[in-house]
Amino acid sequence: MATPRTNRSRPATAASAAPIAAWVADRSPWGDTVRYGPGVADEAKLRLLGQLTAKRVLLLGTGCGQLVTQTAASGAKVIGFEPDEYLLEQARTHCAAAGLNLEMYHRDFAELASVRADTVDAVLSVLELAGVADLSRVFRQVHRVLRQEAPIIFSLPHPTRAVAAGATLPLSWVDGDYRGVDHGHTIEDVFTALVRTGFRVDNLLELPDDSSNPFPAVLVLRARRLGARPGG
Repeated sequence: MATPRTNRSRPATAASAAPIAAWVADRSPWGDTVRYGPGVADEAKLRLLGQLTAKRVLLLGTGCGQLVTQTAASGAKVIGFEPDEYLLEQARTHCAAAGLNLEMYHRDFAELASVRADTVDAVLSVLELAGVADLSRVFRQVHRVLRQEAPIIFSLPHPTRAVAAGATLPLSWVDGDYRGVDHGHTIEDVFTALVRTGFRVDNLLELPDDSSNPFPAVLVLRARRLGARPGG
């Protein structure tokens, strides 16, 4: 991540005024499905991942572990990268409590050199790419490790929510001991970064949450790896 999150001892609380990106540190149970953000439609409704049994799935961000265990429960062979030491510790504790010993590493999302090219069946990230300034750098590495036509599915805090609230982006925030940044990636920026790094977007969703706020809360995209990356 371009701006690491450090020096904290507890996550944001549900009652905090922190941005949507802080939700990744909420340890509340997710139920029996992958969730893309707080109070928005989940995988049980959206069905973006497809069948994961025996597939190799790379997680860009482990959160507090719910994403890891839910993906593994779908039958996937999970490998997780997490640049935030606090979240990684929480994820390992969560997985241990569930009786799972999965591959999770403390690494930046663009540091995928340990993953062989063309060996990953899907990449999944929930809100954590908000903390990455240069998405193209990450997408280039994701393109390398994904198989042909394999998808990357990820969610981001929708930039209009923060702007409508008067925030200046990128938004650095503090919630108790939890610190982070939301770069406020626009739909245009994300779409352009994906296309230029060799992906075809086949699903783009602007999800409202269960509040009365009229602006979308979460942006979700699915894109598939094409052949050779443009320019390389």
